[in-house]
Amino acid sequence: MAKCPKCGVKLHIWNVKAECPKCGVNIANYDWENRLEQDSIAAEAAFAKLHETMRKFKFSFVGTKLRIARIPISVLPLFSFLLPLGTLAVSLPFVEEKFTLNAIAIVMNILNFDIMGIFKAPSSEIIGDAALMFMLSLLLVVLSALSLLVSLVFLLLNFKKFNSKGLFMTNLIASIMMFASAFCFNNFSSMMEASTLADAISCGPSWGVFVSGALFLASSITNLIVSLQPVNIPPEETEEKTEEEKETANV
Repeated sequence: MAKCPKCGVKLHIWNVKAECPKCGVNIANYDWENRLEQDSIAAEAAFAKLHETMRKFKFSFVGTKLRIARIPISVLPLFSFLLPLGTLAVSLPFVEEKFTLNAIAIVMNILNFDIMGIFKAPSSEIIGDAALMFMLSLLLVVLSALSLLVSLVFLLLNFKKFNSKGLFMTNLIASIMMFASAFCFNNFSSMMEASTLADAISCGPSWGVFVSGALFLASSITNLIVSLQPVNIPPEETEEKTEEEKETANV
């Protein structure tokens, strides 16, 4: 509930006049110079806080050469999912198909499969263990891809903590998951070769999955080095002086 700025009396919703019902002062114009000054001070403080936040945001992304290099290094693992992550060949009567598995192929094939049938496959007495290995390898690839989104959100929300090792950990976990996915898919291939379906299905991990794991590892190491670097944000005077020197040099 509002109050009169002079006498402090409570103003009700029916007090629609500009004057205070008790002391008669014009509420809108009372001590307007002082209130304007206070508003100006508050606005300056808010702008200074925003400006400092933007300086930290800028330093977090492009403050040093290594931080600039981190951007493409962190993006490269995303494109690695377009590489061949595995191969799958099916040879059945009237059916002869060969698949190169990458992110797009995996998503499209999952959408075309019977989803409930996929979840029931591990309980099969014939191909249960092999199906479990296959599902696990796919799950690890999906989780690795999602880790890129987690890393981006983490960086945007946590950019003020320059020494945080969160990005190092997320990328390291993603790298481990990609190599683990290759291991599981290789086990799936071995189980299929040892089963009665050896002549029908042949498969194995491809070079793309190892490239993806290596890129995640490179991104992880880069983020670790960045987090260990000393944080020296240039003071405002230095930045302004540098801009003036650039303008003088151009003249």
